[in-house]
Amino acid sequence: MSSDKIENDPSFNNGKKRGRKELRVIKRTSTRSSDLIRKGKKSYESHEDSNKYFDGNEVNEEEEEEDQEEGSDDDDDDERKEKVYGALLTILKSEHPEPKRRKKSSNNLNNNLSQTEQDPKKYIAQDDYEITNTDVVLEFENEQIENALDEKQASEKEDKDEEEETISDNNSLDSEDETDPFESHFNKASEQFIDKLDNAFKSHEIKYKSLKLSGNSIDQYMLYSEPRILTDQNSRSAQIKTPIIKSSIHSYFLKQRLKVQNDLMDPKKDDLTKLQKDLVDPMFQYKDILYEYGNYDTDEEQYRNLYSIHVLNHIYKTRDRILKNNQKLQDNPDAEFLDQGFTRPKVLIIAPTRDTAYHIVDIIINKSGIDQVDKKSKFKDQFLEESLPPSSKPKSFQHIFKGNTNDFFILGIKFTRKAIKLYSNFYQSDIIVCSPLGLQMIVENTDKKKRQNDFLSSIELTIIDQLYSIEFQNISHLFTIFDHLNRIPQEQHDTDFSRIRMWYINDQARLFRQTMIFTKYISPVANSFINGKCQNWSGRWKNHRVIQPEQSGIGQLGLRVRQIFQRFDILDGNVVDEPDYRFKNFTSVVIPSIIKSTGYEEGILIYITDYSDYVRIRNYMKDKTNILFGDINEYSDQRQLTANRTLFQQGRIKVLLYTERLHHFRRYEIKGVKSVIFYKPPSNPEFYNEIVRYIGKSVFLDQADINISTVKCIYSKMDALALENIVGTKRAGILCHAQNETYEFK
Repeated sequence: MSSDKIENDPSFNNGKKRGRKELRVIKRTSTRSSDLIRKGKKSYESHEDSNKYFDGNEVNEEEEEEDQEEGSDDDDDDERKEKVYGALLTILKSEHPEPKRRKKSSNNLNNNLSQTEQDPKKYIAQDDYEITNTDVVLEFENEQIENALDEKQASEKEDKDEEEETISDNNSLDSEDETDPFESHFNKASEQFIDKLDNAFKSHEIKYKSLKLSGNSIDQYMLYSEPRILTDQNSRSAQIKTPIIKSSIHSYFLKQRLKVQNDLMDPKKDDLTKLQKDLVDPMFQYKDILYEYGNYDTDEEQYRNLYSIHVLNHIYKTRDRILKNNQKLQDNPDAEFLDQGFTRPKVLIIAPTRDTAYHIVDIIINKSGIDQVDKKSKFKDQFLEESLPPSSKPKSFQHIFKGNTNDFFILGIKFTRKAIKLYSNFYQSDIIVCSPLGLQMIVENTDKKKRQNDFLSSIELTIIDQLYSIEFQNISHLFTIFDHLNRIPQEQHDTDFSRIRMWYINDQARLFRQTMIFTKYISPVANSFINGKCQNWSGRWKNHRVIQPEQSGIGQLGLRVRQIFQRFDILDGNVVDEPDYRFKNFTSVVIPSIIKSTGYEEGILIYITDYSDYVRIRNYMKDKTNILFGDINEYSDQRQLTANRTLFQQGRIKVLLYTERLHHFRRYEIKGVKSVIFYKPPSNPEFYNEIVRYIGKSVFLDQADINISTVKCIYSKMDALALENIVGTKRAGILCHAQNETYEFK
C-alpha cells in the first residue's frame, strides 16, 4: 500500500495526515500482513526472554501504535524545534568552538588492551576458574547498548503520564529556601561570577586557597579548598571562609519520603558514623569530594548509604520542581522557569564490576521508599552472582573479585512517583550506572555513526566508586568519560529551550557538577582527577589519613628482613623526566649490584608497577646484560607463566620480572624468592607486604637465610603518597626531604 493511499484511507486515523513518527512505523510494517507482525512480535519477545545477557530496552509495540494517533501538528512542532535548535547550536558552536582532538598513537600500550583483558575474571579464570567464551555475551550487550540509545524506543506514554501527575502533599514541594544547598548551589551563583570563573579556568588563571580542618577521627584531617581568580584582585586577596560544618543530616532539606523510609523523622536521633559525619556536610553542600577510606567491609557500605540518600534527594527535588512549575505554567503560560538541562540524566555512577554495581543499585532501591521495581529479577540474574574467590587468596583480593566480576555494563534507572524502572532508555533515565569500559564503548565507539554522548550533557552528580580497583583496568577510559561530560548536545532531544538554565546554554555546566571519588588509597591518578577534571565553583574537600608507624605496611609486616629505601633526585625538577631518571638510577646502580652482589645471586624478584617501565627494563636486560632472567606480565599466556615460575623456583633463571597489574589480578604465590627489588613503591601498600612475605616463605622452607636476604625499594619525592602507606606519614616526610638518600628498616 502506498503512502498516498494510507493517508486517504479512512481506516487510518479518520484520514488525518501522518506525523514523522507514524511514518517510521508505517514504513516498517506496511509491506507485512498483520499476521506477520504478530508473529514477529512473539518471536522478539521470546528472544528477549531467553537472552540472559541482553540488557537493553524492548521495543514497545503498543507505544508505537499510540504514535499513529498523532496528527500533523507533531510533525510541524518537530520541524520548528529542529530549526530552533539548529540555530541555537550554530550560535553555541561559534562561541564555544570544540578544540581539535589529538590522534591517538597506535602504539599506546593502554589502548592495546582487548575487552577480554579488561575483565578481571579473565585473569582469574586461567588460574582458578573455568575459562569461558564471552564473544556472544559482548555481542548481545553491544546490541543492548544500541537499543538503549535509540531515543525513539522510549516510552512516550509514561512520560506524558508523569507530567500529568500532581503532587500529593505539601511535604513533597521544594522548599525554595535560599539556605537549601540545592537552591543556593544551582540557582544563586551570579552569572557575572560564573563567567569570570569560566574564563579563568580556560586560561589557567585559577589558584586554590586551602584550609586545614580537623575531622571526626583523630587519625585524619580534612582539607577544604576554594578556587581563586588570579586576575581578579578581590578574588585573589579574599580570605577563605570556614565552611559550615554541622555533621548532621538533619541540617539539610530532605524529601519527606526519604525521611520516612530511612528513619530520619526525629531530629534528635543521630545515627551517623564518624565517616558519615565527615562526609555529610561537603556532600549535601554539593562540594567535590576525594575520600580515602580504611576498611573494605564497613566503610564502603557507610559512604554508599549516605550518597544514595543524597542522589535520591537530588533526583526527587529536580523532578518535583519541574512538575510544580508545570502546574504554574498551566495557570500562567507567560511565566518563566529555568529548571532543566538539555537531557534528563542527572547522576552518573561509575563502578568497576557488576557485583559492585549491584550492591550500589540495591542500596538506592532500598532507600528510595518505592516498592515497585520493574525488571528487578532480570537485573538480579545479570548482575548478582554468588561466587567467592579461593580462601587462600588475600582478603583484598576476595573483596574485589567476589561475585560477578564482569566489567562491561551500563544501566539506566528511571524514577517515577510509583515505580523504579531498571533498564530504561538512557535519555529517559535519571541515573546511569556503568563501568568505564561500558561507557567508553558508547562515547568512543569505533563506528562513528553509533557514537553518542548527548545523554551525558546534563549530569550534575558524578560518583566514582572504588577508584583503586578501576585504576587496574584501563584508566584512560575514565579520562575519556570525563572529557565527554557536560558537552552541549549535537541533537535536539525533546528539549524545552525556554526552561534550560543559562549556565547549560553557556557551556558552564562543569562548574556546577559535583564529583565524588571514593578510594581505598590516594594515588597520583586520584589527585589528577580532583585537581584537573573537577572545577566545581563551590570548592572541594579532601581527607588525609595520618598513618602511624604501627599501622604502616612495614609495621604490619611481621618479618625482620633488611629493607633498604634508596632515593634518587630529579635534578631539574621536571616531573615529565622522572621515568628517565628512575631508569638511569636502575641501570647505573641496581643492575651492577645484581651482578656484583654480596648476597644471593639467584632468586631475585624485580617488581615493576608500570607496564611501559617493564618493557623498557626487559629490553635493556636482554640487550645490555648477560643476566639469566625471565619475565611474566598481565599479557603472558598460561604456558609462559607456568614455565617461568618453575624455572625461577628451580634456580635456572636468576632474576624474574613481575608486573603489578599481574599481581593484582592473580596474586601468585611465587616460590624461590630470596631477594626483592621494587622498581617503584607499590601503589597498594598491601602488595608490598605480600611480595616481601615471599622471602619469609623461602626462609620457612630453608631455601633462604633471612640475614642475607634483602628488600630494596627505589623511590623519588614523587612517590610520597605510596611511601606514606608503606612506612608511615612521619617517616615518609623524612625519606623524601632529609639529606640522606638511603634508609634502612628491619
